[in-house]
Amino acid sequence: MGTLKVKALEKAHDVARFNCDVPVLNNWLKTVAGQHQKNGSSKTFVLIDDAEPMTIIGFVSMSMRAPTVVDDLPAAMQKKLPNAVTGYTLGRLAVSVEHKGKGHGETLLMTAMQKAKQASTYAAGFGLFVDAKEGVASFYEKYGFVAFPDDPDTLVYPIAEMPDFPNEEEE
Repeated sequence: MGTLKVKALEKAHDVARFNCDVPVLNNWLKTVAGQHQKNGSSKTFVLIDDAEPMTIIGFVSMSMRAPTVVDDLPAAMQKKLPNAVTGYTLGRLAVSVEHKGKGHGETLLMTAMQKAKQASTYAAGFGLFVDAKEGVASFYEKYGFVAFPDDPDTLVYPIAEMPDFPNEEEE
């Protein structure tokens, strides 16, 4: 086993062998992620072991988010904000079946949070939003994300409340 690293998805990464047991996520990685990477509609980062650098342990995808009406946010977050706020969306997060239960989901989530916070220093954004798949909102809540009152599968973590992350240079 080598060192684990998070890198931007590249053509050379073996998307065909990735299996997280969720067909829609597997299919998205195999058929859409690369196209989105090329055209800039989302950015996907993969967790790899440098001993097997083309094998994907897990992935997270991110994009810009359309403005969210402030009245949709949890009440405690609505103060002193304009009518709508922008931010970043964590679109997909998955870990391969053989690597589940090892904390890799947390690693990928922290990567997304770090990248959203870093991006907000260049292009302002209120928060990192997640449109969670049914049944997984509790994963995000463990890390401080707060569900929308009228849509418990949509969650947000205000960037101003995120911890500081160490600076990490992308290779």
